[in-house]
Amino acid sequence: MQQSRSLNKLTHCKMFAVMLTFIGFILLANTSSAQKDAQLVFEGNNFYHDSNYVQSTYAYREALKVNPKNYKANFNLGNALYRNATEIKNTKLGVLQGKQKVSPDSLANLVFEEAAQNFAVVANTISDKDTLHRSWHNIGNCYLQKKDYEQAITAYKKSLKYNPKDEETRYNLAYALKNRPPKQNKGGGGQNQDQKQQQQKQQQQQQNQISKEDAERLLKAMMNAEKKTQDKRKQKQEDASKSPPDKDW
Repeated sequence: MQQSRSLNKLTHCKMFAVMLTFIGFILLANTSSAQKDAQLVFEGNNFYHDSNYVQSTYAYREALKVNPKNYKANFNLGNALYRNATEIKNTKLGVLQGKQKVSPDSLANLVFEEAAQNFAVVANTISDKDTLHRSWHNIGNCYLQKKDYEQAITAYKKSLKYNPKDEETRYNLAYALKNRPPKQNKGGGGQNQDQKQQQQKQQQQQQNQISKEDAERLLKAMMNAEKKTQDKRKQKQEDASKSPPDKDW
């Protein structure tokens, strides 16, 4: 009986050791994953501070693939997308959709919308007041750029709830209030007007769905162009370092 008890105790010890090893593997994998997405955010931040907004966008996206709950990546991705959208808006480039050319403004608006969505992920998840204030302020800026004044007004008002003294937010809110279109009286043809607006909204959504792919393609094109520029710059530096020194007098 004593031998049986010893064997039984040994078996339990082995099982406990296996469980600890298994838990260790899980913790190691989680730690490795956390380190990877943190490293990608760090790389994205470096690209962002170097004004390489396309590459920073790519790095933040990769971080979110590793860890979809990395809300710092969401916030920073929103900033990078906002910068990308501003550059698209200022460029003369357009994208062909079939035989029709999509304007830079249309593409920029899609990227502003995606930026707003990333800020909204943070605003709807984080409880820190300063982060909430900045997230809603940035959402307001995205919609202000799109000239969607109603959504901008809503976002700025939410931002001011968390920091009523922010003068920039108050100014932007006043600007949005001043520029929003006046509400129209429906009168007798109200129902027809509602149907017309609904149809226009659906058409706009369909156009956005098509153009979103174009916007993504333009960002990739910008990324490739940036990479080629960097490669050329690097090659020139290497060639300069290999050139023979000037002769002494």
